[in-house]
Formats: sequence, structure tokens, C-alpha cells
Amino acid sequence: MREKTGIDIGQGPALVGVDHRADVLGTGPVLDCFFLGGTLSADTPVRLSAEHDRHGMFSLDELHGLPLAARRSTLTALHGAARGGGVAYLREGVAP
Repeated sequence: MREKTGIDIGQGPALVGVDHRADVLGTGPVLDCFFLGGTLSADTPVRLSAEHDRHGMFSLDELHGLPLAARRSTLTALHGAARGGGVAYLREGVAP
């Protein structure tokens, strides 16, 4: 997190899910990795690495309709994994 954004979330971020998507807006295959690492405030400064051109912090209500946001099925699986202490392995937001 620190390398990509400049944000230090401390120790212990836990992997809660991986979602393989075949294509994202014509960019080709994408692996989304989701971590549980705490809560950031909306005014937390973010420094982007040279590999990224933008970022965003959104409420759950604001996620609806965003092209790169995880689907409801993905968020549901991630929530279940986080609560159960496991990891969700997904393909297009659905457990295979």
C-alpha cells in the first residue's frame, strides 16, 4: 500500500479476496486483489505511483454504476470472507 499510494496502513493487512476478470474496458485480463487493512478518512492524502493515473474513495452508495467498481456479488463474497477469516477466490465476481 505504501509503495503504490504512500499510505501506511500499519501491519497486518489481510487478503480477503482475488477476482479474475477477463477484460476491463478493453484493457485485457485483470486480477483484482482485495485486502482488509483498516479504515481511511476521506481526507487521507494519496500519492500515486508512476503505474497509476488516478484513485478514488467512494461510499457504497457511490459505487453503483462505476465501470471499475466491484459488483454486488464480489462485495458480498468479500464481506463473507472477511467475516469468516477466509479468502474469496472469484471469476468475474462469482465463486467458480
